[in-house]
Amino acid sequence: MTLQAPAPIPVEASQEPALLRPPPEAELVQAGKLSMGQLAQAHRDRLETGKQVLDIIVDRGWISAEEVAELRAAYGIEAPAPPAVQAAPEPSPETEAVPPAARYTIAIRLTNGDLITAGETEGSDKAAALGHAVVADLTKEDGEWPFFGGRYINPETIVSVDLLPEDSQR
Repeated sequence: MTLQAPAPIPVEASQEPALLRPPPEAELVQAGKLSMGQLAQAHRDRLETGKQVLDIIVDRGWISAEEVAELRAAYGIEAPAPPAVQAAPEPSPETEAVPPAARYTIAIRLTNGDLITAGETEGSDKAAALGHAVVADLTKEDGEWPFFGGRYINPETIVSVDLLPEDSQR
């Protein structure tokens, strides 16, 4: 009994390497029009709201809408369609009984007891995701102090990142 190897399957592959391009907001940082702290805040806002980073940058007034439109055109990105306005559905007995999602504040606790707000969101799942994003920002090994709540934070003074429900005492 002899074993035979299966016939090779032909694979079509391009001889040219695929061009990788950084996201459009990276160009804004490289041009000095957007700081890394602003970009980090825009990504935190994206986790909270689900909006695109470029839209958040415009909403916050950091970059003009015209400049973002040019950047989108250069990258071949279509602007998102404005949300359709819909009439609110009549509440049913089942939906009336569902309590609204709890609002959370994500705060950085320092050794001196200060709490610095890093973001706010609704729902424990979104709060956990935002908390992970804040921890990722705080643990970067780039040698720069993280910027949150309008101040630079010495990494050695950070005790924890807290997910605080709206009704809790700080």
